[in-house]
Amino acid sequence: MEGISGLKAPGRHDLTTKRSKLFAVSLVRGVRFPNNKSMKAISTLGFLLVSAGIVAAQDQPDSIEDVFASEAAVEPMGASTATTSYQYTVAHFPFGGGWNTEIMLGNGSGKTASVKVSFFNQAGASAAVPLAGKGLQSSQSFSAAANRTLVVSGDTTKRNSASLEEMWALITSNEPLDGFTLSDLASKPPAFNGAIGAQSLAPSTTFRFPVTINGPNSFDAQLAIANPNNSTASVTVKLLNSNGSVTGSFQEALQANNQVLFKLTDKMSFSSALFSGAVAVCASEPVGLTVIGVEGVGQQAMYNTAVTTDPCP
Repeated sequence: MEGISGLKAPGRHDLTTKRSKLFAVSLVRGVRFPNNKSMKAISTLGFLLVSAGIVAAQDQPDSIEDVFASEAAVEPMGASTATTSYQYTVAHFPFGGGWNTEIMLGNGSGKTASVKVSFFNQAGASAAVPLAGKGLQSSQSFSAAANRTLVVSGDTTKRNSASLEEMWALITSNEPLDGFTLSDLASKPPAFNGAIGAQSLAPSTTFRFPVTINGPNSFDAQLAIANPNNSTASVTVKLLNSNGSVTGSFQEALQANNQVLFKLTDKMSFSSALFSGAVAVCASEPVGLTVIGVEGVGQQAMYNTAVTTDPCP
């Protein structure tokens, strides 16, 4: 560092060297010398201590702060041009037949996020959805400013003008997002028959959730599984009883970008008695999952089911 006078100001190492010299001189001065021979020996010791102090000051900082306050510190690397991609799936996106679905995306990353939402049908083909204010769209790309929440919604005026189509959506972003999906059924709006919300999760190879089947209230669970990969995903669904033992399982093979929707009672046999346990979904590739609990016969009630990414049994 150049001072105002143009002289080089002493750095921390220079000051440390001076302290080492003073320490050595003080050590020598504090000793009584019985004769000149001893004096020479102690003087030699003092010289060695001074030399050692210089080397220590040059080679070994006092603390980690010294490293980052000196020229030995490495400057930060330049920002990489590569962008990190985050993926989230909306495995269940029904529209038509009275249904409408909207996706709410919150950006709490502190940075502007570049977001794209793409829609697919169950066969994995790109599918157009009538979006509010946008018309038929198979995808939407937009920027989400920090701390903003944006909504991508179907056109509610068209929910009853088309037959029901089961679709799913893939969300990609360069910043992490919070996603929530709301699907509601209104055959005669503004009256609603029901609504269900679910968190939009990142694809995973493992999922687990609690489940209740049959009993006097006729419980069931509806699973929507979507494969966002370019290759086939082999999915195994395992049923665990309340003791944690696997009591049954079945497999699904999902082609690239395909989605499947089913009730658990359509895939496995249960007695009419109330069953309480858990379901584990294990996949060879990361997939998306939405689970909806249903209750009743005919006019059913729907409820959200919490899903974790706990390991498969």
